[in-house]
Amino acid sequence: MDTHIYQMFSQSEVAYSDSQHIAAACAYSSTLSGFDLWLIVGEWTPAATDCAPYLNGRGIGSRYDGTYSGSTYVGSCTGLTGSASTFSDEYKTFLRQYWEAQAITFSSAAQGWLQWTWKTESADEWSYQAGLANGWIPQDPTDYLYPDICS
Repeated sequence: MDTHIYQMFSQSEVAYSDSQHIAAACAYSSTLSGFDLWLIVGEWTPAATDCAPYLNGRGIGSRYDGTYSGSTYVGSCTGLTGSASTFSDEYKTFLRQYWEAQAITFSSAAQGWLQWTWKTESADEWSYQAGLANGWIPQDPTDYLYPDICS
């Protein structure tokens, strides 16, 4: 069985703090390990907002910045999407921690994972390739800086 786990497609999830995103990723362990079929997390991302262009559809805004119909402003998308060169060190640290929390959880509670996606044109927070190049994804996906993040 394949499941896709994202934490940005509802107003409540997109409003999570960084620590709430990490805790929610770790909490998936009990849900995933309870499946009676082999399970792969076939899509997930270290991105925690829906700020990426076209993520919600062409011409549709984001919940995070309040431009999505019916949404409430959480914060500015500036510095949270686009080129990794615009990301702060603090944001890159969060991307690493959130990536590791998910990778650890999905590796231990499921039979594996695939991050969506390898490369993006305009949203490096979604890109495995950009994560490798900018350090929030380790070259060896089991070389964790925060191995106890879910403990």
